[in-house]
Amino acid sequence: MKKKLKILALFDAIAPTTLDQDLSAELKTEDWKTEANVLAALGELGHEIAHLAIFDDLDLVRQKLQSFAPDLIFNLADQFKNNRAFDQNIVSFLEMHGLPFTGCGSTGLTLCKHKGISKKILGYHRIHVPAFNVLPRGKRSTRPKRLRFPILVKPLKEEASYGISQASFVENDEQFKERVQFIHEKYDSDVIAEEYIAGRELYVSILGNHRLQVLPIRELVFKEVPPDEPKIATYRAKWDEEYRQKWGLQNRFAEGLDPRWSARSSRPASVFITC
Repeated sequence: MKKKLKILALFDAIAPTTLDQDLSAELKTEDWKTEANVLAALGELGHEIAHLAIFDDLDLVRQKLQSFAPDLIFNLADQFKNNRAFDQNIVSFLEMHGLPFTGCGSTGLTLCKHKGISKKILGYHRIHVPAFNVLPRGKRSTRPKRLRFPILVKPLKEEASYGISQASFVENDEQFKERVQFIHEKYDSDVIAEEYIAGRELYVSILGNHRLQVLPIRELVFKEVPPDEPKIATYRAKWDEEYRQKWGLQNRFAEGLDPRWSARSSRPASVFITC
C-alpha cells in the first residue's frame, strides 16, 4: 500500500489573503480550474490535503508550514505581489526550509526566465537556437546588422507569451525600432530580438531530475491562418478562446513527426528551440 502524504497545495492570489481563507467560490471559477483539479486529484489518491493562497505575505506560508507540517508542497504559486519574476523567490523560500516540492527549482527558474541566458546554454550544448540579440532598456533600439528579417521582438523575461502579438513579427528597421521601444515602455522590460524560424509549434514536456520521462509531444495547430502569414504563439493564441476559434487554433498530440523525434531516439532530427 502506498504511503499517504500530507500535501500542502500552494497557490498565488491577486489580492491579500488570510491563513485559512475560504476559497470555495474561487475554486468553482474557470480561472481556478487548475487548482481545483489538483485538489480533487490529490483527494482521490487519498492524501491529506491543505491549501494556501498567497499574495504579498510569506509569513502566511511559514505559519501554514508550522501548523500543518506537510510532507510535500504542490507548488502552483508562480507570482508574488502580481509579479511573475518572483516565482523563483517563492521556490527559494521552500528550498531554504528543506521541503520537497513539485516543479522546477530556483536555479532552473532563474535560468529559464532569462531567454538570453537560456539560449546561450542551449547553444553551448550544440542545440540549435535562432540568432538573437538582447536590447536593454535605456539603450539604442537599432537592429544589430547580423540579425536578418523577419524578426520576432518580445520581452526578455516574460512568460506565457505575455507581450507577444502579431506586431512582434517585424520585417523592416522601422517596425523593429517601433516594437522595441513599445516593449521597453509598455512592459518596462528589456527586449530579446530573434530571427523568425518558420515551422511547427511543438511542446515537449519532461518529468524528473536524474531519470527523465519524456511525455507525448503536443502541437499548436494553426488551421485557418493563411499559408503566407506567420504562425506565432501569441498571447491571444494561447489564452483568448474567441481568437482561437476564429483562426482555428487547436492544441493536440503531434502527428506525422519524423521517427527520429521518438522519445527513445538518442539522435533526434534537427530542431530550433525558442522560448
